[in-house]
Amino acid sequence: MTAAAVIQQHTMTADTAITVPNSLMRGGRVFHDDISHGTWHLTLTGVLAKSSNLGAIQAADTLGEQKLYSYLRAFGMGQPTGLDFPGESQGILAPVSQWTRAQYATLAFGQGMSLNAVQATSVYATIANDGVRVEPTLVAGTTSPDGTFTSSPPAAQVRVVSPQTARTVRMMLESVVSNDGTAPKAKIAGYRVAGKTGTANRIDPTCGCYRGYTASFIGFAPADQPRLVVSVVLQNPRHGHFGGTLAAPVFKTVMSFALQTLGIPPTGTTSPRMRLWAQ
Repeated sequence: MTAAAVIQQHTMTADTAITVPNSLMRGGRVFHDDISHGTWHLTLTGVLAKSSNLGAIQAADTLGEQKLYSYLRAFGMGQPTGLDFPGESQGILAPVSQWTRAQYATLAFGQGMSLNAVQATSVYATIANDGVRVEPTLVAGTTSPDGTFTSSPPAAQVRVVSPQTARTVRMMLESVVSNDGTAPKAKIAGYRVAGKTGTANRIDPTCGCYRGYTASFIGFAPADQPRLVVSVVLQNPRHGHFGGTLAAPVFKTVMSFALQTLGIPPTGTTSPRMRLWAQ
């Protein structure tokens, strides 16, 4: 969402250089990436491919609080999905007036808010759908006793980003699945795949603290003509915790089965070569 916002606002491009140190100070707190590293000279594409928290923070710095908030809301954060499903949480996205400088930094890479799995999946569906968010639905329609099928009312739609921005972000997300990204295990032979890993701290209500992780991979295929979005979320995994290691292989299995079952052919095109390193 941060990448889409900065590209839409023209504060960055996919090739904008971002110097990523080993740590950053924001609001009196020190932030790190998930691994210790020397100074990285990445592009914005590289920030996505390497899943750099610090790169995302610097990207969000070019937006400002109100702009970031408006895009998070447009993507559906902090509000019901529209499914009207019993027990659904609308997640937590605090108003800008309650943000601290440190929380603004965490929002850039996702830790400063909470969301449910349908909300997260909807973000990728929006990028796959040329920037138009379609309200999720559970029921396609109903069939009466005489066999007449009545479609459900059309889902509400809202444009979040332009088609060009969505296409750019799709190509950037393909780099995540490259050998230089965090999820090469999500590759599917013959198909272009785009997606993103997630490795989130889990809240343990018994202690009110972080304990354990939520590992995820959400993606779509074919990346240049998206037909399907698959979301894999693993709660509190026991053997490792990175989304690229644990969730990406599950995505590959499920997406491969779905593509074959629905008879969706490869597009026959190849992924673009996106620059990950600025130098």
